[in-house]
Amino acid sequence: MNIIDFEGKVPLEIIGILGELIENAGEGNDLSQLEKSIEVSLTFIESENFSDRERGLLNYNISNAWSYIQRIKFPNEEFPLETVELEKQIIHLRIANNLMAETDDDFNKCQILTNLGNLFSHIGRFSEAQEYFNQCLEINNDFGMAIGNRGFGLYYYARVIFDPIQQFMFMKYARKDLMNAMLSKQVYNEAKYAFGEMIQQIENAFSVDDLNDFRSYNNFYRGIKKNEKEYKEWCAINKLFINPLNDILTESVIAEDSLFIPTLIWNPNEKLFFQSMFNQLKQEYTSARFLFYEALQNYHPHFADKNVVLMDTLDYSVYSFTLEKIKMVFRVCYSVFDKIAYFLNRYLNLKLDEYRVSFRTVWYTNLDKNRGLNNQFLITKNWAIRGLFWLSKDLFEKEFDSSIEPDAKEIASIRNFIEHKSFKIVESFEDGWSEKTETFEIDRGLFYDKTFRLLKLSRSAILYLSFLIYDEERKKINHDPSIPAVPINFIPIEDNEKI
Repeated sequence: MNIIDFEGKVPLEIIGILGELIENAGEGNDLSQLEKSIEVSLTFIESENFSDRERGLLNYNISNAWSYIQRIKFPNEEFPLETVELEKQIIHLRIANNLMAETDDDFNKCQILTNLGNLFSHIGRFSEAQEYFNQCLEINNDFGMAIGNRGFGLYYYARVIFDPIQQFMFMKYARKDLMNAMLSKQVYNEAKYAFGEMIQQIENAFSVDDLNDFRSYNNFYRGIKKNEKEYKEWCAINKLFINPLNDILTESVIAEDSLFIPTLIWNPNEKLFFQSMFNQLKQEYTSARFLFYEALQNYHPHFADKNVVLMDTLDYSVYSFTLEKIKMVFRVCYSVFDKIAYFLNRYLNLKLDEYRVSFRTVWYTNLDKNRGLNNQFLITKNWAIRGLFWLSKDLFEKEFDSSIEPDAKEIASIRNFIEHKSFKIVESFEDGWSEKTETFEIDRGLFYDKTFRLLKLSRSAILYLSFLIYDEERKKINHDPSIPAVPINFIPIEDNEKI
């Protein structure tokens, strides 16, 4: 590394050299060389001589280097809950994904999305992992490693689902993906061997006839009004129902918010607090979801805007009841996260100050320093707890040094300005305006996109919360000798239409 001269080399040559160095260092378990390769790569990351695609490839290479470092430091694939190497991989892959979005480099876009799907499945964000695999397959529906790894992800997703019929459905679709990946020439033999072993496990648990039965479901939209049908179709296509099956199906059979928290060990002298609060979270989310949909359908001013006289401030700003709905959605979705923190503080008996706890701080023992993970989380085997912890890292708080979401700081600023300061939406947007004035200014379409991402994120958080509770309640039952243990078995689907 010290003797390589990059002078006079074009960006793709530099990327190729650094990529080869990283691969060789990874194969040789050379930690020092990997760290040097990252250091040198970072010197080029903001170079004006590099295009978006080239900077995307640099970030992809850096992420690969961090994955090798993780493998060297944690050779048994077990990793601490808070792992810097995982954070770095996700950050650089997300940056690469954003930079590559408008390019025609489909192969590398698919590689990046597949790696993101694998990482998100690995850290317990299994619902969102499916979205990355699906984005890849929308680009190339024959990308073998995405198909196989989506099947892997569905298999492990099924393990946290407590409804046996839904669990079977996930296994069925997991097997389908794994079998399709086995036929792909892109998939290397070691991966095919792993896929084959998982197929055998599924077939040992279920009848092959049942696994092969991909039935057509009845049309459950029949008989409902046109506007309700269109709304439900939009929710299903965008995978917005509080129903895990919406991660694998978009047919009308899953068009309901059916997920709830499982049966709790409960003192009859106490109020049904957790059930009631989950009701609240679900209702707030579904109401925000409809407001967002309604705003999308009503671009033109509402009659409530008539005779509302506003001054023209010559800055292309726009005001309307419809845009206020989008702001409401943004507020509600962001508030879901702190309410989940409040829920966790009580449910897990963390004994944190409920007036200060937030979704970023609930995991730590010291709310002043926000450092030192609670031992209850350090030793947890609850995959959904890990998922919620890593989802919290998508949010920004000033007490923390970083986030794994590149746009987290901006989203936090938007929330702050909407709630406490001056915020407006503009039709003609100039980068940097929000930094030059006392008002946060944002393009209408960009604000819609960021709000939609928050909507999706809050849906995932609610799913993980339900699965988290199931695993914790199962452990309580199995650890209490006075209560018969309830094993988690895979139960084949019954011959009916209900899912």
